[in-house]
Amino acid sequence: LMKLRQIVLTITCMAVLLMSGCSTAPNNTNDTDTNSTTTPQQEKAPFNVGETWTVDGQWTLTINSAVATEERNEFSDKNPAAVYIVNYTYTNTGYEDEDGIMDGLYISIEDSIVDSAGTMGYSYPGDITNHPKETPVGATCNAQACIGVDNAGNITLNVTQYDGDGKKQSAKFNIEIQ
Repeated sequence: LMKLRQIVLTITCMAVLLMSGCSTAPNNTNDTDTNSTTTPQQEKAPFNVGETWTVDGQWTLTINSAVATEERNEFSDKNPAAVYIVNYTYTNTGYEDEDGIMDGLYISIEDSIVDSAGTMGYSYPGDITNHPKETPVGATCNAQACIGVDNAGNITLNVTQYDGDGKKQSAKFNIEIQ
């Protein structure tokens, strides 16, 4: 399962590199117009737990909850001050990979967490049952992430995802720990 996850992540990174190298000046004119309607809204008002970020014709993402756990993995080299299980839901409302590499929408939040002191959080090998999956158009994925942080407290999630047209989409979530 971990190897499959690494393969999917590698393919996603390759797709991002391919998409970022293929834009031309005329296409960037439209990209700017689209991003200007999305990014400023998110900068003014970050999303909170239970609120949904919608990228029209692409996807929706909702952070459902973030719960602290006392469980630690005895085999991990990491010694986090706190470990959180973040439950989230995303729905593919029209995302299709323009390069045909992915079979659906895949959103992982593990590398996007900032802890209460501004330090990047990290994936922690915890006991989660709902892993993110490539999700076809019209389907919903209920996923979990196990996050370790060096500073306990509320966290921030900065999500950056490229849409099916190769346009960068970003949102910020302020997440209160339960």
